[in-house]
Amino acid sequence: MQANVANFVSTFNGIEMETLSHILSQLEEKLQALDEHPVTKSAMVGFDGFVDSIRKAVKSREGQSVFHFKTLVEFSERIRAASGKSGQVEMDVQRIKLGGNAPILSAALSTFKIPTTCIGSIDHPVCESLASQCKTVAVLSPGESDAIEFDDGKIILSDLSVFQKYDWDHVKSAVGLERLKSIIRDTQLLALVDWANVVHAEAIWDGLLHDVIKPSGRKDYLFFFDLCDPSRKSANQIDDILDLIGDFSYYGSVTLGLNTNEAFAIWSALTGKKIIDSVEEAGKFIHYTMNIDNLLIHPIDRTLLFTKTEIIELPGRLVTNPRIQTGGGDNLNAGFILGQLAGFPIHECIVLGMAASGSYVQEGKSADLTGLLQYIRTWMYELKSRPEQDSEMKPVLFSLPILH
Repeated sequence: MQANVANFVSTFNGIEMETLSHILSQLEEKLQALDEHPVTKSAMVGFDGFVDSIRKAVKSREGQSVFHFKTLVEFSERIRAASGKSGQVEMDVQRIKLGGNAPILSAALSTFKIPTTCIGSIDHPVCESLASQCKTVAVLSPGESDAIEFDDGKIILSDLSVFQKYDWDHVKSAVGLERLKSIIRDTQLLALVDWANVVHAEAIWDGLLHDVIKPSGRKDYLFFFDLCDPSRKSANQIDDILDLIGDFSYYGSVTLGLNTNEAFAIWSALTGKKIIDSVEEAGKFIHYTMNIDNLLIHPIDRTLLFTKTEIIELPGRLVTNPRIQTGGGDNLNAGFILGQLAGFPIHECIVLGMAASGSYVQEGKSADLTGLLQYIRTWMYELKSRPEQDSEMKPVLFSLPILH
């Protein structure tokens, strides 16, 4: 997989889209209809699972008052101060919850009334709540993570030892190949997530492709991939997994979702370079090197979608006091998938993703369709209260750069 960065022409011909307020208004009407007539198309999500301890780092205590480190920068200074000495940081456990990309995504899809099957490392009492929301197939005990959250991001400390022998043969043995074929036969969308943490995820995805997808004879699947943080992976490993994801395109439409850090890490691995001007440049390069339909990149304040013919950039709504951050990306993916399965235009899928993520971060739980409606109405109200914001933050549709 190779491409010449120098061949990219970064001049765009801008094409104005309808305002964000108009898109939100359209979604309001469509979500009201979905609440009465839910999506009937189904999803299968795999193959990870974690028990997450959500924590905050204590900066100081004064009587009954507790003050937490607010930013990663502030916390890093505390860690740096302990260099060459020693130090202790108290952690406040906010809650212990079901974690992992597959379980969180499955729970969010189910909350939207999408028939969902989750296959993964969810053999644990904390995962039992998921079984009440969707169909579950437990094939392994979950990994364990401590997520330390700050106002500007999070650090996740994970024990991945349980995944060392978790490969395609294990999945086939635990589930049964014929059962897997039956699940896939009745599924419209397949979401394969957390390649970075599931040690043998590439083998699992490749086995699913060759033993289940290809023999099905179908070419109308929707595929959604989320790699998770690829920083521990080599350039060759990243190149191989992107090629494998491209192979799924022969059997349906493929979307790859990334956050900003993941996009920069993949761009750096593919090019061997460390510095880039923008996430737009990274996205253009990644999409050009891959054989996929959609590349979805979601910075904190907006979302970009790269397709074979255009780039769409849409502004988001920043949540100033987040209750939770771990799982925000999974909920964005869920909102986007909801739009896909409902047959909405792609720009509405993007806004649905941002609304689902924003509601989750704001409320501390995945929104149902009613909650999603409430969030969208709040967003609309804010834009109407500040019309200059809507005019300044119109969605932008670009033609693709010329590639030679």
